[in-house]
Amino acid sequence: MTRRLVPFFFALFSLLVYLTPAHAEGEGGWDKQFQTQIHSWMDTIATRDAQFKQWQNAKTDVQTLGAGQHQWLVSISQNGKQVGYLVVGELPSPKGAEKFVLLEYGVGEYILFDDAFAPREIAAEPVYDGFASHWLLTQNPAAQMVNAKTGESYPTDFTANEAVMSSLSVDELVAEGQSLTQARVLRSEEASPFDQISWVYDLYSASDVSLAQLWQQQSEAGPVTLTVPMYHSRVLAPFVVGSLHLWNDQNAYVGVWDEGLRFVPYSYAHKVGTFHVKTAQAMPVQ
Repeated sequence: MTRRLVPFFFALFSLLVYLTPAHAEGEGGWDKQFQTQIHSWMDTIATRDAQFKQWQNAKTDVQTLGAGQHQWLVSISQNGKQVGYLVVGELPSPKGAEKFVLLEYGVGEYILFDDAFAPREIAAEPVYDGFASHWLLTQNPAAQMVNAKTGESYPTDFTANEAVMSSLSVDELVAEGQSLTQARVLRSEEASPFDQISWVYDLYSASDVSLAQLWQQQSEAGPVTLTVPMYHSRVLAPFVVGSLHLWNDQNAYVGVWDEGLRFVPYSYAHKVGTFHVKTAQAMPVQ
């Protein structure tokens, strides 16, 4: 009987500690700071980029991503309809204090880790890592991953690469207090990377494309494609680049078409993928 009561009394003690004024005040202060920051980011995006106008006066819902990861998914809705999302993290700054950082954001009806595509298994853990984000199913005989954007199930022999997004520093991400200062649209309507496949011939000979080159690219010159190998190169994901954002005239985010516009840090995209800019070079003769 004693052994059974120990967990109960421990849980009761933990609850009492949680409800103490000091702890409650700390939680309330953190939540207020978090809400203030996400709405500040939403306002600056909606003001600077007309594609996000539905974010004005929108409602938000927050859920935690993974245990102990210090990452949160913010679902944004307008009149009961999803219109976008933010993925927010918390990282130590060079001075040691924790700072909120913007890992990813997107506009459109389909968000990351959408309940409509979530696996029905109880043990489905959300794992965030940019384009490689997935639900991890651990209750099956073999662990399996389900794409966090589309709900597509991968074969059980697929394994995730080492996380890249979590390796980025505060300096490579948009942090607290930063505003969107410039926005540039390269492709205003959703496009498939398979509508124009010159990037296929460029896969093994692509030269590095700098941020300056991307920013100067003219929309009439043809699409810019980002190809991302994932799961130890078992999957190659191509995306058409739609927009570019510059924060504080310093940190760039790249918006790609993926069931809506999906923005990731340029520093992340440059590490995991390759940009392909269409040229006038002729295709090889077979």
